[in-house]
Amino acid sequence: MHYYKRQNISLYLLFFIIGLSACNTPKTDVSIFPEAPEEKLDQYCSYFKNTQNASNNAYMPFFYKRFNKLVHENKIDSAAQILTITGDCLRKIYILDSSFIKTNLHFLGKFGKKLSSKYYSNLYSNVGLYYSDIGKFDMGTYYLNKSMVPANDKSTYQNNAYSAYSLIFCHLNNGRLAQSLSNGFKALKMYENLKDTAYLGATYSGIACIYRFQDDYTEALNYENQGFELIKKTSDSDKILVVSLNKITLYNDMNNPNLGVFIDSTRRFAQAWSKKTDLQLFGIESWYAFKLVFENKLEEAKVILDKLKPLVNSVDEVSRDYYFNAFSEYEIKMGQGSKIIDYYHKKIPELKENEDYLRLSLYNHILHDDAFLKKDYKNALYYQRQFQIATDSLNNKVLRIKVKEFDKKYKTAQKEQQIHLQEAEISKKNSLIGLLVSSIIGLFLLITTYYLWHKQKNLTQEKNNSMNFTKQLLENTETERKRIASDLHDSISHELLNLKSGLSQDIAIVSNKIDGIINDIRGISRNLHPVMFDKIGLEPNIEALIERIQYQNDFMVNLDIDYSGSLTSSDELQIYRIIQEALTNVIKYANAYAAKITINDGNDKVFIEIRDNGKGFDVKNTINSGKAFGLHNIIERSRVIGGQANIQSSEEGTIITISIAKK
Repeated sequence: MHYYKRQNISLYLLFFIIGLSACNTPKTDVSIFPEAPEEKLDQYCSYFKNTQNASNNAYMPFFYKRFNKLVHENKIDSAAQILTITGDCLRKIYILDSSFIKTNLHFLGKFGKKLSSKYYSNLYSNVGLYYSDIGKFDMGTYYLNKSMVPANDKSTYQNNAYSAYSLIFCHLNNGRLAQSLSNGFKALKMYENLKDTAYLGATYSGIACIYRFQDDYTEALNYENQGFELIKKTSDSDKILVVSLNKITLYNDMNNPNLGVFIDSTRRFAQAWSKKTDLQLFGIESWYAFKLVFENKLEEAKVILDKLKPLVNSVDEVSRDYYFNAFSEYEIKMGQGSKIIDYYHKKIPELKENEDYLRLSLYNHILHDDAFLKKDYKNALYYQRQFQIATDSLNNKVLRIKVKEFDKKYKTAQKEQQIHLQEAEISKKNSLIGLLVSSIIGLFLLITTYYLWHKQKNLTQEKNNSMNFTKQLLENTETERKRIASDLHDSISHELLNLKSGLSQDIAIVSNKIDGIINDIRGISRNLHPVMFDKIGLEPNIEALIERIQYQNDFMVNLDIDYSGSLTSSDELQIYRIIQEALTNVIKYANAYAAKITINDGNDKVFIEIRDNGKGFDVKNTINSGKAFGLHNIIERSRVIGGQANIQSSEEGTIITISIAKK
């Protein structure tokens, strides 16, 4: 089941959340470098490390007071220590303080050469992560690269590994896939050396993002599963939750049927996690709320949404997007209309630019439901069309992905086949080549002969059909002229003679005769050309035609038309004649008691369907018989106006479909 999809440009979400725990240096099984003594924290460092204190208005003023004092006393390492600790704490609770980052850069510029590699690396890493968090990935890349210095201790090596991991997402968000993948494998190697299973699993999940960005879902799922299996072996609940969220997003993109089950299992894990915060659970709870809305469990969904609402402004954009989608779908299903509809209007141009068709489809669906609920039918129709466009584009994208996967399998199979052929050629080269060449030539001659024969047969049949159509057209033209002459002679001429001989009669009788003559002339004129066709258009004339046919015959015709006048008047007249011809054929030959005419105005084509419930006929034999003037008339008129007619018939009736390209 497909719920919704976040934007590709936000793939840095994974490292952003995992980065919340980066300040807690993971313990490793094997040491590459001698273990450094445990870092001592005085009462000030302990205060600045506590995230609860960071929410207090006095936190930053107190930090600057202590930091400036240490700098003034030339205690550079101590100043670097609280600068690092404070930066980690602020990132934990999503506080992005530009003034604080300027302080970091000023400090590094003045004292960077005096710092140990551990603090130098950590401070530049914090600056790089800040710029990544605010979407300035070029600057984030610059400072993260600057943080990767030669390591002579474990802390610096660990920080280098984390910077390489973070660079996966900086490069990915800027579309530099090769650099992103290079840093991913660099981080894998470093975490393998560190025996750090948690970050190793997270890195596999990060590499999965690269393949997901390229719509290579097979490879993405392979890396995501490797990461998930590794992360489950650890006790790092925070990273387990993050990688699980990443896998949920991949399942959603793939339309994986296990999506709902995996959301439930991830939520159960998160609920059982003893050390958790509402902010850490926000993403999975938003997914769960959307799932409940999708399943029409609205009361349960409302409980979750109400719980999350106070936290909306405290989370990142991607998590906020999860919540908004669930909240909007809930409000629409409750018949209230979305209160955050402007959010979707602002997002749509960005989604179009990034070809995020899945979220475009979802957003236009939400906008349609909201407009329909508010009886704004004009915009409801517009968003419905935009929804269809996005859905069609998404289907094309899915098809491209499948083609890519099949192509990959085909090339693999092709290589295996080539290896097999090369081995076989060692012993049977000459005979195999001779047989192969003979077979190819024979097959080629056979196919060519059949193709030329079939082509000649079709050309002959088309020529015969064209000659028969021309012959019948001439005959019908003469028949029509004869009928018009007869109508004029037998009806109009006769009535005028009667009128002439009766001029001495009462004026009322004469007037009635004149009215009769006028009606006869109108009938003849209407048969020749619909009255005021150019002025009143296609739809009223078709309605009038159907009304006459139903009046003159024991026959019911249903009309379903959605047409905005996108064709020229001459093309509309041909459509009128096509429908007239089709209904005439139904009445004459089909033994039907009902028919339906549908006209739809698409984006680039006009679609017409004429359906009856008659006895049907053999389409191919009838068209090639040389007697099906009516069917050829429909086909040729469609071709003249740039359209294509398709005729299908069975015992259940006949369907004529015509698609006409707009000019």
